[in-house]
Amino acid sequence: MRTYLGYGVGDFGLNIYWNALSLILVFWYAEVVGLPPNQAGLIYFIGTMWDAVSDVAVANWAQKTRTRWGTYRPYLLGGGTLLGLCFVLLFWIPPLEGLMLFLFMVAAHMLFRTCYTLVAVPYAALASRLSYDSGERTLLSGTRMGFAFLGLFAISGTWFPIVRHFGDGSDTAPGGFLIAALVGGFLATIALAVCFFATKEEELGTSQESDFSMAAFVKAILSNSALGVLLGAIFLQSAAGATFQITLAFYIEAHAHVFAAKETVLTIYAIAILLSVPVWTMAVHRYGKKRAWVAACWIVIGGGLWLALTQPVLVAGVPLQILLYGIGFGGFGVLVWALVPDTVEYGQWQSGKRNEGAVFGSVLLVQKSAGGLMGLIVGMVLTWIGYDTGLEQQATETAGYLQLYIFAAPAILLFLSSLMLSQLPLNRTLHAEIVDRIRNS
Repeated sequence: MRTYLGYGVGDFGLNIYWNALSLILVFWYAEVVGLPPNQAGLIYFIGTMWDAVSDVAVANWAQKTRTRWGTYRPYLLGGGTLLGLCFVLLFWIPPLEGLMLFLFMVAAHMLFRTCYTLVAVPYAALASRLSYDSGERTLLSGTRMGFAFLGLFAISGTWFPIVRHFGDGSDTAPGGFLIAALVGGFLATIALAVCFFATKEEELGTSQESDFSMAAFVKAILSNSALGVLLGAIFLQSAAGATFQITLAFYIEAHAHVFAAKETVLTIYAIAILLSVPVWTMAVHRYGKKRAWVAACWIVIGGGLWLALTQPVLVAGVPLQILLYGIGFGGFGVLVWALVPDTVEYGQWQSGKRNEGAVFGSVLLVQKSAGGLMGLIVGMVLTWIGYDTGLEQQATETAGYLQLYIFAAPAILLFLSSLMLSQLPLNRTLHAEIVDRIRNS
């Protein structure tokens, strides 16, 4: 229990950062800093792609770390404070204009993403050293995701109230954003420190691990058929989640005259995710990961269809369709990190080499590449449909286009991801057999 809870609380800290970027960063650049939406999306894309590329090197570098505290845990303690400081810098507006302002925002984003990689990649890989049982990994993933969505809850429910309280009373007060970042960075730093002290790694023999080179990294992925299929499914699912979350704040803003406040809508979304996590954990454990993945896809698609066909069904200013989005996306939080560690042993079984760096590095590369690409696309879409940050209320046509996009893009991507995952050559029984063979070899 200490391991489950200790590991999980680390993702509370990381998801303060992750959800602040997913839900708020593009909105910050466009509505507060005052950059055009396409530039806001471009900054998000540049920083996220830098994060994705650096994941590969950091994953393999971290795998070879040897200290008396373990392989991955030291990064949580050593990098946590620096990451918090960079988070605050991300939400500071310097006395610059034009190109210099744009370049500063790009640099601050890239600096933050570098520090995030140094902490998040070892944290993700740590799961493969805490347990080698597929069932236990599902419970570990479920616990982690429960804490992760508490991080989402913290951002969705408190960010804009803090902004208004410490700013000028509006949702776009720069000083309020800076205070919100200070609070978030402090909480995340504490959470990562707790994770360090509450977990303990089970070390492996170094002879089982592969040396890092780009050629070896690519070979490790190509030789692991289960990982290849899973990466395709994760890319599509991550793109769906990113396009929804990045668009959500703008969608709420475009319907501000009928919707509740941002924190109310975002909090209901977070609560739906949070409450769904234990249900998904049990469902995955009982019915299997493939079936649960398809179910999660169709819950989100169903919510989008309901939104597209009937318009928002409002209760106290909150569209009920948001509940289905939350329930569906909550499933992927459990599923992704329950599936990924199993591909480590699958690759070891196929190639004879254990390469956690290739597995976790490639998964994070794919996730962040998908998120960065969708950030760029959302910025372009906002510009194309005529979203104007200077307006108190967006045009009816613009709001309608946003509603169509927030339904169609995630639905198409998730449908394709369900087709991709159906080809995964791995299940619980096979994984248990593989683990036994590895132990007896």
